Amino acid sequence: MYNYEWDRLKTWLDQYGAIESSVVSPEEITRLDLSGHALREIPQSLGILTKLLALNLSNNRLSILPQSMKNLSHLSNLDLRRNSFEELPDSLCTQSLRSLNISGNKITDISFLAECKELRVLDVSSNSLKEIGAVFDVENELRTLNLSNNFLKDITHILPVLRNLQRLNLNGNLISELPENVSNLVSLEEIEITDNLLEKIDEAFFELDVENVNLTANKLTHLHLHGLNALEVLTLDENSLKDFTMSSDFAPYLRELSCDSCSLKELLLPPSTALENLCYSSNMISIVSDEIGLYTKLTELDIDGNNIVDLPDTLANLLHLNTLYAQGNPLNEHAKKVISILDPVICDLNMKSGITIEKANEEDLKEMAGLLGILFAIESDFEIDFHKQYAGLKQLYHNEGSDLLVAKHENKVVGMLTMQRLISSAEGSFIGQLEDIVVREDYRVMGVGSRLINKIRALAYDYGYKRIQLAADVNNENALKFYTRRGLKRTHLSVYHFHL
Repeated sequence: MYNYEWDRLKTWLDQYGAIESSVVSPEEITRLDLSGHALREIPQSLGILTKLLALNLSNNRLSILPQSMKNLSHLSNLDLRRNSFEELPDSLCTQSLRSLNISGNKITDISFLAECKELRVLDVSSNSLKEIGAVFDVENELRTLNLSNNFLKDITHILPVLRNLQRLNLNGNLISELPENVSNLVSLEEIEITDNLLEKIDEAFFELDVENVNLTANKLTHLHLHGLNALEVLTLDENSLKDFTMSSDFAPYLRELSCDSCSLKELLLPPSTALENLCYSSNMISIVSDEIGLYTKLTELDIDGNNIVDLPDTLANLLHLNTLYAQGNPLNEHAKKVISILDPVICDLNMKSGITIEKANEEDLKEMAGLLGILFAIESDFEIDFHKQYAGLKQLYHNEGSDLLVAKHENKVVGMLTMQRLISSAEGSFIGQLEDIVVREDYRVMGVGSRLINKIRALAYDYGYKRIQLAADVNNENALKFYTRRGLKRTHLSVYHFHL
């Protein structure tokens, strides 16, 4: 009977290319990827894979799991995202699950997780949860919890049992308050609570050792920043801050602060002179203080879309500043002279208006193929062949899991970037492979490339990719500097290929 079950299961797995032909016994299989096959059911015989450690069933049409999964006693990583589950069996947590992803389903109740004592990573985003309840044991091992894009209004009951939690994502819910018992998050390093109804933050929050906080798109109107001694990154975009102040003890090691579209009339400078990125774009600010010159580690400054007429001479002290966005201000000649002395690598003052970043249409592909000729003229590993490049882009355009972005000016393509979805065994999930990054020469040093990178990063984040990566010509120094300045880090790997 055992051999019969194995033979049938092996045949079924073979048809999806899930195992190597050299596999002769179920005990050899420790990792299995069955994602993206429109599967509606999984055979009961899956339970004979008793050595299975990681199972990926994402991007299918599953609504039930076989009872035999309770036999997978070694299973530690299970990915069920983007299926049609409305509920999951209690037996799911009899095994020693460490990582569970059930995002993108129709689940309304996660009480079955009460038995998952060893979970460290849990993603239940994009479901239909209205409340959490007393799901987790006080002694739980959770380190990362993603509850984004549900219908949660109150998180009071869950906070007391999250003392080990390091990363918490509450984006896209209906939360109006961070309550006093947020103080229980003593291990928290990152919290995202964007696109909620947040109006009140209890004082206990400012005592946490959190390093990264994102409060974008809430209902905050009064905010006094203080404490948060370990904070490095704070994003407050799209809050109508009528009363916004900072204490001298606020975030002494802050590196990044963003207050985009906050209805602010004053540009407040934080106490931390370690600041590297500062954004106050799309506000009503008219004055930039002389004190800006004290922030000598600043590499990026965005004051785009304000009422700023003049800039202080001290701005010229910012020797590390390589990116300045100042378009949309009525700058006088003195301000422009200060900028010319500063000479940032990227400055949008001379950017042509009307440049848009958007997903490519099929009609754009020929222009994009022409742009690739510019890129391949620089990169010696490739040859210029319009027909090949056009054919490749056409396949990419129609390929699921690919994104093609273009920068357009006056309805002409002036820049482009592509990304393909790959599966990384190291990450145990999807990643994005960036390619074909090129901007027409007469549109360079205008922030077009940066905007393309920012847009693709946002897409990758929405898709749940674990990282984005690219390969670059080692002799293209300008490109290497550009990628480094955009936050991409150079690895120790070299790229090899075999031409077939």
